[in-house]
Amino acid sequence: MRLRRFTLVTIACLACGLFHSPMEGADTVKRFVLAIGANNGGPERPKLRYAVSDAQSFVKVFRSLGGVEDDAAILLADPRRSRIEASLDELRERAGRAGKTRRRVEIIFYYSGHSDEEGILPSGEKMLYRDIRKRVMDIPADVRIAVLDSCSSGAFTLAKGGRKRDPFLVDRSHAMRGVAFMTSSSRDEASQESDSLGGSFFTHYLLTGLKGAADMVEDRRVTLNEAYQFAYAETLSRTAKTLRGAQHPNYHIMMSGSGDVVMTDLRTSACTLAVGRGVAGRIFIKDGMGRIQAELTKSAGKTLRLGLDPGSYTVLNETPAGLFESRVTIPPGGEVVLTPGSFEKTEREFARARGDEQTEEQEAAAVNEPVFQKGGYADASAYPPF
Repeated sequence: MRLRRFTLVTIACLACGLFHSPMEGADTVKRFVLAIGANNGGPERPKLRYAVSDAQSFVKVFRSLGGVEDDAAILLADPRRSRIEASLDELRERAGRAGKTRRRVEIIFYYSGHSDEEGILPSGEKMLYRDIRKRVMDIPADVRIAVLDSCSSGAFTLAKGGRKRDPFLVDRSHAMRGVAFMTSSSRDEASQESDSLGGSFFTHYLLTGLKGAADMVEDRRVTLNEAYQFAYAETLSRTAKTLRGAQHPNYHIMMSGSGDVVMTDLRTSACTLAVGRGVAGRIFIKDGMGRIQAELTKSAGKTLRLGLDPGSYTVLNETPAGLFESRVTIPPGGEVVLTPGSFEKTEREFARARGDEQTEEQEAAAVNEPVFQKGGYADASAYPPF
């Protein structure tokens, strides 16, 4: 029986894919990713800090956990419009060739950077949403996903009737074939990036979910619905505390068919960090360079597993009783399991505002950080320092 379902799948500019499991077999499915990061929005707009690194992180997650082969990923950093158009043409040709030898072809188009109500603005050159939609729709693939993490990107979905829907809809059946357009914000909202996160709110939480934080049923796979629910809730919660206000993801999806919708598979990870059932509260995971790799709220009674690179990590657990810390080293191919006994109580570190001298009283009250809008600036974001 043929199913047509409209599931909730947009997270304010960015989102990911509706796919079979990466374990289906390399001779069965070919996935392509075209990821674009554009810090430069032209001379009239301030440069973004993390659009390019967001695109790099997006590709990295799909290479390591999403079944994308190295030769199937195209990464563009601050490209001109002509380079994007040429890459879309290349993707169309490669997808067409792959369709002759593979049973399924799937593509993901990702953009992080400046935009307005009419289109994206790489290097200040406007590329209209309607043109992007047409080019994506023209690619001969079974599944086509476009994810935009930029200001006013909701206009991209509204072009053909996309609208907000209940972000917590859970459907155990998943559509398989068709197209999905996802954006990080509504048509009149700013998409924001954060110094504390080292990236945009939306992309950061989307990728955190894809690494395993969104795995609700603990089967070591992350489905589209799971990733969406996690990213939507975290993005909305964190951006609600900024002066620019909350981001509301939008989507437009046309899918048909039946089967599993698996975006990432933790069983393919080089190594795993598991946070045990007894640990609860806000979890922050920082790598050896101090960069946040994941952030989420964990409830007791379930084990959280994250697919990470081998290396050293600091894990912080914020609870009503205080802040607790654990330092771990994950070996290649191994898994480290954290229990409540793995943590020791620690003190918060208060961040000094850049360029300002602060008194001890001001430092003690400092909970704000600069947040940058993809199209301008937002003044500050309330974000727990540690």
